[in-house]
Amino acid sequence: MRPMRLPSPILALACLCAATAPVQAQDEGEEVTDALIVVWGGGAPESVRAKAIRNFAFKRGFKGEIAIDAGNRVITMGLSPDMRREGYVPVPGKAAIWPFASLTKQMLAARLLPELKNMGLTLDTPVSRILPRWPRGPAAPTVRQLLQHRSGLRNPEDTPVGANGWPAFYNAPDKHGLGWCMTGRAAPPATGWRYNNCDYIVLGAVLEEVSLEKVEYMLGPPRTSDSEDDETRYSRLTMITPKNAESFYAMKSPEREVIPAYGASGALGGTLMDVIFFNWGQMRAYKAGRPEMKPMWQGDPELGYMALGQWVFDVQPPGCPDPVKVAERRGAIGQYRLHNIMLPDLGRSMVFATIEPNFEFGEIWQGEGFMAQAVAMLACGEGKE
Repeated sequence: MRPMRLPSPILALACLCAATAPVQAQDEGEEVTDALIVVWGGGAPESVRAKAIRNFAFKRGFKGEIAIDAGNRVITMGLSPDMRREGYVPVPGKAAIWPFASLTKQMLAARLLPELKNMGLTLDTPVSRILPRWPRGPAAPTVRQLLQHRSGLRNPEDTPVGANGWPAFYNAPDKHGLGWCMTGRAAPPATGWRYNNCDYIVLGAVLEEVSLEKVEYMLGPPRTSDSEDDETRYSRLTMITPKNAESFYAMKSPEREVIPAYGASGALGGTLMDVIFFNWGQMRAYKAGRPEMKPMWQGDPELGYMALGQWVFDVQPPGCPDPVKVAERRGAIGQYRLHNIMLPDLGRSMVFATIEPNFEFGEIWQGEGFMAQAVAMLACGEGKE
């Protein structure tokens, strides 16, 4: 076996995820001095860009954690001051682990497409050809329809709401789950799409069939390899279960009671660096032009620029001279909200995780609001605070 080489900043990332606690960065001129900041890699332009985004977020009242790849793998992570003051800090020696909510869907879609190709299947294959236990009845949806929420499956949100405010589907997974999702299907929407977690719960079963692996293994930590550039060997990705829910960052009731029932639609969790690792892989595949991955980057205007598991569109950020391609994915369960952004042509990305459910991210395509300004800073170093 070859000796393992860890290119910068991977060595530092390995240390953070495996053993060491973040340290306060000594950054002269840092405007937000009470935030916990960790920086890897050099490069003045990238560091300045990331610093601007951090300060902008914290000054706007963002309460949570941010990971930014500002280009050339110059990685910055920041924890907002109020999170530290209120005790929402990582356990010493451990990276913060967040429930990813619907970022799970983005990761599932990316994992599924190569497996379909390997099995000689396409996005337009009916799932009844893949899932042997698909019930009789209306024509089965295709993989593409599930990925784009155009399946007509019944919706977990329509089950009666329990005393804790959550639909029964998530409170009693033994009575619902995959079998419930596959039965009682209505006609698919004639136009547009209808968001539905059952779509991705079924896709989790599809992924298991085509990969011959359990979905928690397919979406969890990758197997160790001898690759010299396998950043994901340090992944903390895992599916949240009743047994491990307590270990997730700031996890409180009732979220820890219901998140496991989201399964392949929203029960994945890990560190924000895991999201950055994922983004690296996706942007490499985009730039390499891998045919099976192209649908991930083709936003459909008739579906609000939904692609597969993410939204992709071109926009001219405020203050920037040229349009940029943006891939966007949001996740939200209870108090937890996440927002993942990739700029694939520039090779830059950032992910925000907050425990403030009322924080206003805004809409990038409108060219105003928090996220539009953050994208402008990531794309061209511009943007007003």
